[in-house]
Amino acid sequence: MTPRDDPRDDARLFDGGPPLGLLRLWGRFGHHRPRFWRRALVIVCLGWLPLLAFAALALANGQDGVWRAFLRDASVHARSLVAAPLLVLAEAICIPRLGALASTFCERGIVPAAVVPAYRVAVNRIQRLRDSWFVEAFAVLAAYLAALLIVRYVPASFLPDWHRGDANAPLARSLASWWHAMVSLPLLLVLVVGWVWRLFLWARYLWLVSRLPLRLLAPHPDGAAGLMFVGYSLRAFTLPAAAAGAVVAATALAHIWAGGAGGPEMLARLALVTIIIVLVACVAPLLAFSGQLLHNWQRGTVDYGALVQRVGVALEDKWMRRPQDPSATDPLSTGDFSAATDLFQTADKAFSQRLTAIDLRSLLALTGATALPFGLVALALVPFDQVLQQLVGLFL
Repeated sequence: MTPRDDPRDDARLFDGGPPLGLLRLWGRFGHHRPRFWRRALVIVCLGWLPLLAFAALALANGQDGVWRAFLRDASVHARSLVAAPLLVLAEAICIPRLGALASTFCERGIVPAAVVPAYRVAVNRIQRLRDSWFVEAFAVLAAYLAALLIVRYVPASFLPDWHRGDANAPLARSLASWWHAMVSLPLLLVLVVGWVWRLFLWARYLWLVSRLPLRLLAPHPDGAAGLMFVGYSLRAFTLPAAAAGAVVAATALAHIWAGGAGGPEMLARLALVTIIIVLVACVAPLLAFSGQLLHNWQRGTVDYGALVQRVGVALEDKWMRRPQDPSATDPLSTGDFSAATDLFQTADKAFSQRLTAIDLRSLLALTGATALPFGLVALALVPFDQVLQQLVGLFL
């Protein structure tokens, strides 16, 4: 077995993707020194603090409108001060959890010993994709291409006032606007591409594993033939989901504060659309096992159904259908009925096996994390006295 085939590498299987490859090439943030908090602080210092400094410089030059516009632009604060560092901190939760879930397949014997070589081939494919320098370069190029397109085709007059450099020249951009376009926005976009790539790697991994002949147990207590642990992956994406919700909700809030149409109704629609997109993106990979779960359920109902029928008939013939010898053992002193009860309960688990490995609590956690920023924005739109009145009404 080569070092690349070491099963312990499963724990680091998703520890890669943009921009981690570039950071490790730099040598400051390796596998053993991820320094999540430091990287999050660097992201804030590069993406948000210079914007604040440029806005303060405009205030010192008498452009108080630029300062006020920057402070009231909830969307830029959500992107550079909340979402970007949150995407960095999310790596500390998501990467180890996905790796632990990947290790579970072999640790529990779900991948039989005879199938392990094929499983290692699938893992090696994911490792090659994870370490692809093409993806690293694509993320950076795509981020700057998007920034250049915004600078080229979105006039400063269409953006918040802090993007404008001179009131007499509405098409001119401020220093803060250029920094946002060339640094702050590409930083966020690279992180977003990295998370999209990580989600693709997870989906690809589950698809490759689902093509293998797994050892599933129909009456498993988790209700999904032993695969329910895969559904716990939804909790690993709660922080990225919260970051996505924060960006969309704050953008809607900035639009409403700027006098845009829609109000709470628009916010509710955006919340629903965002939640649906997040759920579809995170839940869809789990459906890769539906085919095997369906086949396992069909086989389990047949096998356990036949066993239950055979044991049930034997039990009835022994205690109900045949004349009993007065000297025979008392039915209550035998283990026939308790053993049959245990078998029937086991068979019931097989009959009620789920066809998807989706954990309801994890699904609710992911939904709640996505919806939380919209709830906070909704509270910001409601006058405080109305909120206080509603809270008092709950206790009266």
